[in-house]
Amino acid sequence: MRIGKFVDQEDRRVTEGTNICGVLVHARTGHVDAVRALLTTMDGVEVHQSDLDGRLVVTVEDTADEWAGQIITRFPTFDGVLSTSLIYHHCETGDLDKESL
Repeated sequence: MRIGKFVDQEDRRVTEGTNICGVLVHARTGHVDAVRALLTTMDGVEVHQSDLDGRLVVTVEDTADEWAGQIITRFPTFDGVLSTSLIYHHCETGDLDKESL
């Protein structure tokens, strides 16, 4: 799904769910550390892996102020980011606090 289409669906999203997104961010060589540092400061964003060739594996979840799609659309505006690809999307509608392992 294209990220633009995903973001356009904000009005139709489930209001009592949590969006969880897997994102591949591609940064310019030499900018990986700076991009990683910026991403790790953002609420709802977790960087799981980065490589010197510029690839960063990131998950994004809704926050109290923004839903995941809005957060992701800011990534391409960061200095050093070449591209952002939504790889995975899931909307968790259950009450995670009540689930047991």
